[in-house]
Amino acid sequence: MAHSKAADRYAKSLYQIAGSEGTQELVLKDMQQYREALKTSRDLKAVMDSPVIASSKKKGIVDAIFRPHFQQVTALFFDLVIRKGREKDLGDIADAYIREDKRVKGIKDGKLISATALTAELRQELQSRAEKLAGSKVILEEKVDSSLLGGFILSVGDLQLDESIKSKLARLHHNLVDTSYIPKIDLI
Repeated sequence: MAHSKAADRYAKSLYQIAGSEGTQELVLKDMQQYREALKTSRDLKAVMDSPVIASSKKKGIVDAIFRPHFQQVTALFFDLVIRKGREKDLGDIADAYIREDKRVKGIKDGKLISATALTAELRQELQSRAEKLAGSKVILEEKVDSSLLGGFILSVGDLQLDESIKSKLARLHHNLVDTSYIPKIDLI
């Protein structure tokens, strides 16, 4: 995922300010709420990304939608970013804030792809395996992919555990057609 250095700097600054006020968790919820709103509302994203719409109008829209629900520090921060003409970066800043929070807490993101929906017991077992694999707390994003035929693929960072039937069949097929072990006969 590409992200800007400016977004990282803004997010770290906000994280420090929120930390000094003891509102990091509440600001985190604000950032998650803003990020979710951008994902679910194409109109909001289009307005915030538009170079044609004046910053003052964007500020009015953000204030109307979010100010009643946001912490004061978050609302003031959004005002500052919009005043600086960087309202298009607010989504990236929200993402960077969420990443910074995870980094500080030692939480890693992971992905769990399974052939079928998981039971609560299996989900807990795979969560434990992911945390053992990563050596830290992991937040797993789950996805069902029936093309795996069975099993699962667990990824955390650059580590991957592939226990899918599809991959096992592919390895078996490769081993069966691999003729590198047969000595080459030289008929000269």
